Amino acid sequence: MAPRKTWIWIVVACLAVIVLGLFAIAGVGIYFVTRHIDTQAVGSADAMKQFDEVRAAFKDQQPLFELDANERPRATRPIRELPRSDVRPRALTVMAWDADEGRIVRISIPFWLLRLGGNRVEVGQDEWFSVNDFNLDVDQLERIGPALIFDYRAPSGERVLLWTQ
Repeated sequence: MAPRKTWIWIVVACLAVIVLGLFAIAGVGIYFVTRHIDTQAVGSADAMKQFDEVRAAFKDQQPLFELDANERPRATRPIRELPRSDVRPRALTVMAWDADEGRIVRISIPFWLLRLGGNRVEVGQDEWFSVNDFNLDVDQLERIGPALIFDYRAPSGERVLLWTQ
C-alpha cells in the first residue's frame, strides 16, 4: 500500500510543478507585453507631435525603406553598403497611428528577442501594414546602429514609423 501512495504523491507533485511553470510563463508574458507594448488614445495633433519628436532624433536622415508604386516596401539603398556604427541598437521600435480609432501604438522589440527568432524580423500583420514585408536582417541592423527604417504617411491619416534605437 505504501508504494502506491508514494507514486500518487510523485504524480501530484509533477502536476503542481507543471502548473506553477505555466503560471510563471504567463507572468513573464504579461510582464513583457506591459513593458514593450504601449497603446494610448490621443488626438491627431498629439500623435503627430509624438511622431515629430521621434523623427527629430534622425534629423535629415532618409528612411532605409519607402513604398513603391505597388505599395510594397523597397530599400532606398542597400543596408550592407551603409557604414558600420560604434553604437549598437538595443531595440526595434514600431510606432503606428490609426486615425480612425484615434490610437497610437508603440511596440519595442529588444534585439535579444529578435535573435531568438532567427536572423529575420517577423512581427504580426495588420491589414494595411506588415513589418514582415521589409525582410530585415538583424545582423545588418545591428551593424549600422540606430537608424530610421521607415516613415510612412497614408492619405487617410495613418502614420507608421519604424526605427532602431
